[in-house]
Amino acid sequence: MEICNDEKIELKRKELSNYFNSYSKDIHQHYLKLKSKVTKWSYSLGVTEELIPFENLIPSVISIKKGKPLAKPSKSNFESKNLVTYGIDNNVNILLVIRKYDKDVTKYGENIRYVDYINEENVIVNAHIYESNPTTSKLSSLCHVYEENGLVYYVSITPPNNWYVRVDELQDNRIEKISMFATSWYKQMDYSIYYDNSSVLSKIMIGEHLHWENRL
Repeated sequence: MEICNDEKIELKRKELSNYFNSYSKDIHQHYLKLKSKVTKWSYSLGVTEELIPFENLIPSVISIKKGKPLAKPSKSNFESKNLVTYGIDNNVNILLVIRKYDKDVTKYGENIRYVDYINEENVIVNAHIYESNPTTSKLSSLCHVYEENGLVYYVSITPPNNWYVRVDELQDNRIEKISMFATSWYKQMDYSIYYDNSSVLSKIMIGEHLHWENRL
């Protein structure tokens, strides 16, 4: 599909901008409300879970090796910049993901991503949170996630001018193709997704170019 020429997607971006302005006013309270629903915490050095499928491989290969889960984090683990904290609910759903900018959290705050519902719509929130100084907490971006006609849409805005859109095409409940466009790109990128006989991700192609391959 042609993302840039889709009027429905453009309308979603405009709606999201309206949500952003009102939601950002109470970002710290929204975060605390979501955090209160967490019933279990888990930890890792590096990313082990994703809020968006294959987000560590698309659009750029951020990490081929998955992070290391920590059953009992040590003091040095908690001080590590690579520590990732996951908040989980009673249904084993990941509610939020916390990452550090620096081990001095009081000074630099934390990057928080969590799933919330705004006007009954599923939205991934990205915020810079200061637990020690709530008034300085700031909303960074909103990503509306929705499904329509066998396609999963991720429409994201980072005001004042940046946005990106990702559209996943599904076949038998598996992602077969991913199309993306962002304000800083000069063209749309289309990724083809391949699996092995065990339904494990095998490779990702951009046309004839091999973007990523599972070599394990």
